[in-house]
Amino acid sequence: MINHQKLCAGLFSDALDKLGYKNQVITGFKLNNSGLSALGRARTLKIQTLETDDENLQLGLSFLGNLRTGEILVVSGSSKFAYFGEMMTRLSLRRGINGVFIDGLTRDTKFTCHRCSLPILARGYSPVDIKGRGRVSEVDISVEVEGVEISPHDLIYFDQDGLAVVPKEIEKELIKEIEWGLKEEERIIGLINKDVTVEDILKSVKEF
Repeated sequence: MINHQKLCAGLFSDALDKLGYKNQVITGFKLNNSGLSALGRARTLKIQTLETDDENLQLGLSFLGNLRTGEILVVSGSSKFAYFGEMMTRLSLRRGINGVFIDGLTRDTKFTCHRCSLPILARGYSPVDIKGRGRVSEVDISVEVEGVEISPHDLIYFDQDGLAVVPKEIEKELIKEIEWGLKEEERIIGLINKDVTVEDILKSVKEF
């Protein structure tokens, strides 16, 4: 697996475009810390919005507690209340998962945005809790975000620019494209640092 510290969402987007997959990137979400990023396998959890006395906390926490290093929690959440906050962040850090993506709201930003190293990408923030407003309904099912489907164990990457979902059938090919893209970027940066003219760079570079 590629060292994700060298990656960016742009590399994934470009590689997906080259392979003909032009609707695999989700944008417009907020990252808790602009310096963080995450690469891993998706594990999905779906929230149902309804008035209830049972938010099915046991299912949600048991699922989170069984996640493994290398996995990313993907939450199909709500725009009316927050599901993920400081306590779940602390549990996630203990589990060693790679990140959290929430199609909805999160909270406790005093901790999650300033005092932890767990990458959390979400639509926004709210102090309003799930209690009485929703419940965990399903886990490890396919979810759709902005027209992009995310299935359990899909390879996903996110940073401040957005999130990319890699279809299983092109995963190996896409990794090769990204490896090529990284080498090409390094070569171009080397030319720029050597003060090579734009005209000469364009003679040896297919894309810029």
